[in-house]
Amino acid sequence: MENKLTLGNLFWVLLIPAFTVGMGNGSVFGAAVMSAIGRGPFESWGGWGLEAFDPTTFSGFIDWVMIIFGLAFAIIVATALKKHGEIEMQRDNTGW
Repeated sequence: MENKLTLGNLFWVLLIPAFTVGMGNGSVFGAAVMSAIGRGPFESWGGWGLEAFDPTTFSGFIDWVMIIFGLAFAIIVATALKKHGEIEMQRDNTGW
C-alpha cells in the first residue's frame, strides 16, 4: 500500500485552508502585539504598494507576521497529514 497523502495531493489543502488559517492566527498575534506594546514609533502605517510589506511600518509588521504564521501552519499541517498517511498505510496492511 502507498501513502496517498503526498505533497502533490495535498497542495491545494496546504495552500488555501492551511495557509489562510495560519495567516488569521498571525493577524490576531500581530494585533495582540500592537495592543500590548502600542503602535510603536512607526513613521508610516504602510498601506500602499511595496510599503505594505516593509516590516518597519505598522501594516508591514502585521503582514510579515501573517506570512510567517501561514507558512508555519502549512508546514505543521503537511507534517501531520504525512504522518497520518503513514499510519493509515500500516493500518491497511494489518487487515483491520
